[in-house]
Amino acid sequence: MGKNIFRPVKMGAATAIVTITTLLSNFIGLARDKIIAMHFGTSVSTDIYNASFLIPDMIFNLFVAGALTAAFMPVFSDYLGKNEEESMRLANTMMNAITGVIFILALIAFIFINPLIGFLFPNLSSEIQLEVAQMTKLMLPSAMIFAVSNILGNILMSYKHFLSYSISPILYNIGIISGVLIFNEKFGIYSAAIGVLVGAILHCSVRIIDSRKTKYRYSFLLDIKQEGFKKIIKLMIPRALSLIMWQINLYIFALVGMRMLTGGLAAFNFARNIQSFTTALIGVSFATAVFPYLTTSASNNDQKSFTEGMQKTIQNILFYTIPAALGTLLMSEEIVKFILSGGAFDENSTKLTSLLLFAIAISIPFESLTQILARGFYAFKNWKTPMVTTIISFATIAIMTILIAPSKGIKWLSISYSVGFILLVILQSIFLIKYMKGFDLKEFSKSILKIIFANTTMAIAIIYSQQFENFFSTNVSTLLRILLAIFIFFLTAVIVKSKELSGLKLITQKFTRKNI
Repeated sequence: MGKNIFRPVKMGAATAIVTITTLLSNFIGLARDKIIAMHFGTSVSTDIYNASFLIPDMIFNLFVAGALTAAFMPVFSDYLGKNEEESMRLANTMMNAITGVIFILALIAFIFINPLIGFLFPNLSSEIQLEVAQMTKLMLPSAMIFAVSNILGNILMSYKHFLSYSISPILYNIGIISGVLIFNEKFGIYSAAIGVLVGAILHCSVRIIDSRKTKYRYSFLLDIKQEGFKKIIKLMIPRALSLIMWQINLYIFALVGMRMLTGGLAAFNFARNIQSFTTALIGVSFATAVFPYLTTSASNNDQKSFTEGMQKTIQNILFYTIPAALGTLLMSEEIVKFILSGGAFDENSTKLTSLLLFAIAISIPFESLTQILARGFYAFKNWKTPMVTTIISFATIAIMTILIAPSKGIKWLSISYSVGFILLVILQSIFLIKYMKGFDLKEFSKSILKIIFANTTMAIAIIYSQQFENFFSTNVSTLLRILLAIFIFFLTAVIVKSKELSGLKLITQKFTRKNI
């Protein structure tokens, strides 16, 4: 059975697997937010829960995400194609070195957590500081678990194994949901932190099982003198600098949001999670699926295949994310009510989260594009350009949040976020042009015009369908309007013959045929 489930797949099937499982994962993620919102609303408890992610995420992102996204998979793929024994040595050296570093950092953070939280959040009361410190301690082991899981995930993608890589986020969200539902009455908001640990273990376990279906085998090797390891570390440093800037932004969001009003951080994160539904579903899934093939094209110096892969992915991302952004802008309050309202998530929580969602919605296509643009640079092992452009853009977000939000209102957390990602896409597009020889500008322009036309008809449908509220309940009306908007958009796309529809057709075909 394992051989039938966990096996290498081709690019089309990879896109289908990643897209469908990401869709499912995001729906379950929204269910996770719904459960947390109903139990805790936008309260001090949810602020504490969100703030407690900062230190574990910083440890993980700086020492794992940076190395893997920027360097590990391209270098490991090169070794895999040339010398299997050396590729195993490289993978195990990375596994042991990274998990060792994270263990040490997590242990240090655990020991000094109380003064560290006091330093990071000096304006919080001592009681809230203590709550953040205690919950952070509970979450710290997840950093090491995710380190193992993500290294395995990149190894699996190098072997073209996408299933366990794709379903692990689903298991993570299920873990959090289970934690809240089972332990809420006894542990309160700590039940969500318990769920994080359970979810992290599930996230890692399925990848361990899948890795047994590849040629990778773990061993306790630590060859830090290997050229491949040195290369990864060299490429990791600039990516880590970019992630430091992003972690600073997350800290600033937490500091400013919690300082401005109770539940401000929670509302912003609820809005960002709704916004990221499309970003993860489209931007991440398309970019993740195409990345191994971009690295192969770059390694073979096949610029034609590289450009074709990039252009097709960019057009597909814009085709799906522009209507998502427009729909979210036009129906931000209705969407928040539909997804989160009920229980402790009252009318004030709805209005606050809706305001933040409206302002952050414009970032959907831009943040989605950064997923593929960054991978375009990484395929050619260019780490300097994405580092510099990301630092500039994230610094812009930080400066705007600090200087403008306290006086102009909490909506500027979202506005700053959107402005930063718009700037990032502009900068990265300018510098990526040199790698995109043969980019068909005429075809791209035709695609954009068709997308604009389809979005115009969709917007008209959304506006006029407000009358549904006179005949149906709020949730039914919202659901019908969303379904109508989707139908009108795709109907118009069919009429104008948008080529991006082939991507949707490919996904459905791959899941209705046996030979994926």
